Amino acid sequence: MLTVAGTRLGVVVFLAAGFIRTLPVDFEEAAEIDGAGRWQIYRRMILPLLAPILFTGAVMLIISVWNDFYFALFLLQGSDRATLPLTLFQFASSSTHGVRWNLVFAHVVLTSLPLLAVYGVLQRGVLGGLTEGGVTG
Repeated sequence: MLTVAGTRLGVVVFLAAGFIRTLPVDFEEAAEIDGAGRWQIYRRMILPLLAPILFTGAVMLIISVWNDFYFALFLLQGSDRATLPLTLFQFASSSTHGVRWNLVFAHVVLTSLPLLAVYGVLQRGVLGGLTEGGVTG
């Protein structure tokens, strides 16, 4: 888990840093005038503004980890720890009489259903996070 998180976390840091750079300094100055400390400014002002960006980054990371093939192939040993893409690969490559494509594509659809269901439930937050910086004024 640490290897996958370490290699994928850069995307979320990149998104969050880009968003924080666009925030006006006036927000922080106004909070300092009101008597807020650094941690209070972060917790009560910046973190709520970052919520859509962090949500979008989390969804991107979940999809990336869900579809990961090479890390799982090299790091997970044994079929009892195999991920869904690995089982699909093993299923498609294990046939000796040719690949039964109808079963392979049924497996692809079944492995995609959990992600599609989660996206269907959470799509408002994803679209809000993607378009957060697109509105000016």
